[in-house]
Amino acid sequence: MADIQGSGRDTELDVVIATRDRPAHKLAACLDALWHQSFEQFGVIVVDDGSRDPVVHRVEASHPTRPIRVIRNEKSVGPAASRNHGVALSDAPYVLFIDDDCISQSGLVARHHAALGRAAGPVVSLGPILSPPQRRLPPWTHWDADRLGREYARLGHGESTPTWNHCYTGNLAVRRADFRAVGGFDERLARQEDIELGFRLFRLGCRFAFDPVAVVWHDSDRTLRTWTRIPALSAHFDVLIDQLVPDSGRLSSVREGLRHRHWLLRLARRVCRPPTAHRCAVTGAIGAGCLLHALHADRPSLAAFSLVWDLEYTRALAEATSASPGRLQRRPA
Repeated sequence: MADIQGSGRDTELDVVIATRDRPAHKLAACLDALWHQSFEQFGVIVVDDGSRDPVVHRVEASHPTRPIRVIRNEKSVGPAASRNHGVALSDAPYVLFIDDDCISQSGLVARHHAALGRAAGPVVSLGPILSPPQRRLPPWTHWDADRLGREYARLGHGESTPTWNHCYTGNLAVRRADFRAVGGFDERLARQEDIELGFRLFRLGCRFAFDPVAVVWHDSDRTLRTWTRIPALSAHFDVLIDQLVPDSGRLSSVREGLRHRHWLLRLARRVCRPPTAHRCAVTGAIGAGCLLHALHADRPSLAAFSLVWDLEYTRALAEATSASPGRLQRRPA
């Protein structure tokens, strides 16, 4: 462990960042944004989850006088265990989780600290994870950003209520005592461990507070190949969460949402049940979505990627729910 001017700190909050093989400039930008916060009584804990190029020397060179602690897992243990390791090092009353490719606005730490500090009881503080302004994103990343942006708009306007389903570790703060009371992240989960943590915090009695001004910009560099794997992985871990925490009602909630998707998506699921039809529909929708995006026809491009997500997710969900409990095991993200 490297402690860069970190011992003896009197901090109100620790920012915990798990990182693995993130390009150096992305992590540097994430950390640089934290040094422009309006709130100063915080520290940073970086957990290097077995990166091929250890980050500690880069951090030491870039931020020699900053309150940062860097620890390294010699072998990757996943984001859940890495964040648990980071929290174990903290002695601050509050912890804030952000991702290593997120750029925080200057008031981020102050607003999370205020939300946690003024609460009469257990609370989880949530903020938006938005795409950088005036950035033309790849179409699949644009789809992610659009989906999240619309949900955050509903939360900000009071049209939707924040719940444990909105817990994303790209921008989430919690009292360290509450985090420890529920046992931290479930290290058996390689994906959606933040949502599962949110349910256990809800079960503890936490309420969820959303602040539309506590923004981080998510500078994602996800490839199309990586993106196309996510729906199936999400389905797998939704089923796993339902098995590990049966009272969460995770699958009931998921199925209810699927029943209320656009009628064209529901029709496409039935038409594309045969494997050949499924493959052709997914491949065609990806190609059409990319072409439409290049032509700045964003609405039909987003619709095409919605079709991809829905078909890949529902097929994987059907496969996962038909598997016996013994066959359904943790898979890598």
